[in-house]
Amino acid sequence: MLDRALWAVGIVAEGRPSMGFVIVTTIVLLGIVLVMSAYLMVLRAYINFRARYRARRGALYAPGIELVLMEEPYEAIRDALRPRRWGDGDIVQEVIVDSMRHLQGAPFELLRRAAVEFGFIGENLRALRSWDRHRRGHAMERLGLLRDRQAVPHILALLSAETLDMKLVALRALAAIGDHETLPHFLAAAERMPPGLLPRTASMMLEFGAPGRDAVRELLNHRSGDFPAASVPDLLRELSQDWGGS
Repeated sequence: MLDRALWAVGIVAEGRPSMGFVIVTTIVLLGIVLVMSAYLMVLRAYINFRARYRARRGALYAPGIELVLMEEPYEAIRDALRPRRWGDGDIVQEVIVDSMRHLQGAPFELLRRAAVEFGFIGENLRALRSWDRHRRGHAMERLGLLRDRQAVPHILALLSAETLDMKLVALRALAAIGDHETLPHFLAAAERMPPGLLPRTASMMLEFGAPGRDAVRELLNHRSGDFPAASVPDLLRELSQDWGGS
């Protein structure tokens, strides 16, 4: 009965798909391929255009970083880095945060002061509540580089709920902030880490200085057999080094 119905609408003829059906199906599939190809071309063009645009706009704010390195007054630095048009805020934030990766002391604090004044810390704290996991991840990374201690409870709240890759981002942010009171959360997260990620977690814990070394020793006591064998000698060497009482 099904064969009769298909024959009646021209889909099959003598038990085989009709030529009309084959032609229509081919046209539809070809159309889908063409639409997807056009979409990918437009998407690639947009991504390239956006990258070039952000690079051009970012270059306009690079002199602000040079003023920091030249130890110019904060007011001059702030004015050079202040966003000049709508949409530049995220670009300025990227310029500031990328520079802070390599700075310490007074230059770091000057850039952090500008980030606070421009509202970047508050913006990233709000982004932690986003449904978009990529936006949450970027916010955690930036708050870590900004060493914002008020972000610690918010990141800890996400730590237990996020996926494994996002947990690593959260731990990386907490390590950058450097509040040693978060070390118990590193230990708790490490208890459920796959063996291959234990060395990375331990490395982040070592950034806390003496409290971090104690926490790593505790982790080794609990999961020494789970660490990849090749990582243990390097880890023990790190633990035995004199860190100047840090």
